[in-house]
Amino acid sequence: MTESTTNLKVPFSEKDQAKSLGAKWNAELKQWYVPQGVDAKPFEKWFTNTPAAPKSITETHSIDSRLDDDDIEAINAKLRDAYEFREAE
Repeated sequence: MTESTTNLKVPFSEKDQAKSLGAKWNAELKQWYVPQGVDAKPFEKWFTNTPAAPKSITETHSIDSRLDDDDIEAINAKLRDAYEFREAE
């Protein structure tokens, strides 16, 4: 059981799985977390402090290799929201 909250990096496609395990969404920070008192073990694959696996030279020099499809979709959604037409008041 955690004594404090643990931040997670959950891809959009896995949000329902994280939620079903007990993860909570912080709307202000736009981040998933394991609440205090919940066993963090099932969430290990989403820990933000987990060291990244070593990458090859080609992976470290390509933007596409650093962003997965969920990250790109999240960025596109934010851009659509930012540029959405708004009626003048």
